[in-house]
Amino acid sequence: MATNSLRAVLKQAFIRDLDAVGVSKEENTLYFDYIPEEIPDSKTANYNFIDIPGRSEPIVGYINSSLREFSLHLVFLAGVGQSKQAGFYANEDLNKDPDSATAVKQKVDWLRSLLYPDYSNPNFVRPPHKVFLGIGKLIRSQCVVASVNANYKGPWDEDLLPYLAEVDVSFQEINEIPPGVNVVRAGTLGNL
Repeated sequence: MATNSLRAVLKQAFIRDLDAVGVSKEENTLYFDYIPEEIPDSKTANYNFIDIPGRSEPIVGYINSSLREFSLHLVFLAGVGQSKQAGFYANEDLNKDPDSATAVKQKVDWLRSLLYPDYSNPNFVRPPHKVFLGIGKLIRSQCVVASVNANYKGPWDEDLLPYLAEVDVSFQEINEIPPGVNVVRAGTLGNL
């Protein structure tokens, strides 16, 4: 696959901060350096089993469904040339050298920030930001980040920053109006 084709594909795999204020979509979007090898996607339905004396099996009553959950194993590697796509760098030095170990750390810090409340308004505390997870036509969902686990690996630069970070991120889909069976079967996608 040609480099331009690879970059075009990678532009379709991103996490966008939906609650950031005063910045463009591109400035609050983290693009993947690599597409994950696997993408677990799970949801469960919860039922109540009602026993009836003399009946050979219980009556099954639907209660609710859990949130849809996604897990990603992301790899960020200095020097692969993908960091230049990410527009969320506010630090001028990172724009000069977006493929440095500092850029790897910045990506991990950006992901970790999605677990913390927003104190930018002195009048009230906002919860952690919601995100839009986009992976081509496979996943297009508004989510909250449930966990971020980073594993830093050498080699290291002179500031002991890693050139490689592997990050496991868990997402939970949130919908203002929960979809029903027909919407899910139709494969309706979000368009954020």
